[in-house]
Amino acid sequence: MKTRTALSMLLVGTAILTLGGLFKLLHWPSANIQLMIGTMLQVVALLVLAVKLATTDGLPGMLNR
Repeated sequence: MKTRTALSMLLVGTAILTLGGLFKLLHWPSANIQLMIGTMLQVVALLVLAVKLATTDGLPGMLNR
C-alpha cells in the first residue's frame, strides 16, 4: 500500500471518528458503529505507516514512494 493511501485512510478515519463522536453527543443512532469503523481505519493506517517507516530508510523521500 502506498503512503498516500495510508494517509488518506488516516484522514478518513479521523473524519468518521469525529462524526461518530458528534452522533454520540447528540444521541443519534449508529454512533457506536461510526466510532468503531473510524478507530479501525486509523489503526490500520498507522500500522501500515509504521511498517513502511521500518522498512524504508526513514522519513526523507517517504512521500514520493
